[in-house]
Amino acid sequence: MPKFTFRQLEYFRAIAMNGSISAASDQERISRSALAAALDELERSLGCQLFIRQKSHGMVLTAAGEQVLGMAHELLQGAQNLETSVRGGELSGTLAIGCFTSLGPTLIPRLFDHFTTHHPGVTLRVHTEPLDRLVELLRSGEIEVAVSYSLDFDPTLETEPLYTARLHAILPANHPLAAQEVVEAADLAYEPLILLDTPPSPEFVRNYFSAQGITPNLQHRFKNFEVIRSLVARGVGYSLVIQRPAVDRSYEGLELVARPLSPEPAAEVVSCAWPANRRLSANARAALEALREVARPVHTPELYGD
Repeated sequence: MPKFTFRQLEYFRAIAMNGSISAASDQERISRSALAAALDELERSLGCQLFIRQKSHGMVLTAAGEQVLGMAHELLQGAQNLETSVRGGELSGTLAIGCFTSLGPTLIPRLFDHFTTHHPGVTLRVHTEPLDRLVELLRSGEIEVAVSYSLDFDPTLETEPLYTARLHAILPANHPLAAQEVVEAADLAYEPLILLDTPPSPEFVRNYFSAQGITPNLQHRFKNFEVIRSLVARGVGYSLVIQRPAVDRSYEGLELVARPLSPEPAAEVVSCAWPANRRLSANARAALEALREVARPVHTPELYGD
């Protein structure tokens, strides 16, 4: 009979996800000393060290810790599924989900609303990250499901498409190209480009211009979508983006103009994904059902009529 408890595994996973005992104690709403004691008991029960304690880097998983984290994730999912079955389908517990950074502001609030209405017993833990980090979190078991562009490239992931979208240009309202219904790629060649530097966005932009034989005039890189929109509205440059908020104004209230591109860019698929070899928890399956309902472009009609 195992000497460890599911509670110890849950606390261990919380420390691994947060990278520190302090942050994990805030999430789990227990004292740091109680959390540290639970971790010590788990390590004694398993007979191995799960973390290396580093002042500069917090709690870093050992090789054994990485292995235990994957198995702990499966055990906790199984326990949660058992509890859900006994309760007659009422969901409870925690669900960790990941979302591509620029999709977060429109997708995550809808997901919270859905769970508040249909599954109030579930607590959502959402990570907004670039694509490469989302894949890391999926593989480590720190999140169960991710939503992003370009998730179908990885054969170890199972994916479900949600909708398609295309690159388009955003321009300041007083820019000469803003007066055109469609912006030709060639007309952007010498304009200052402000790049959303969050994978896979740079690849989308690079591939689009490369296909036209154009080297863009890259002037600035930012990882924050709203910083880019604000700079474009100020006339610093233009940008190519996929996500289009419901309001064509920056945080400062300055007007932005969105225009389709010619030649028309390839459609990019927004998908949800999870590890192909991992059984989803009841909460994660509920999230997939919710995503089918709430994951859709905010701004209609679409620029390209998709």
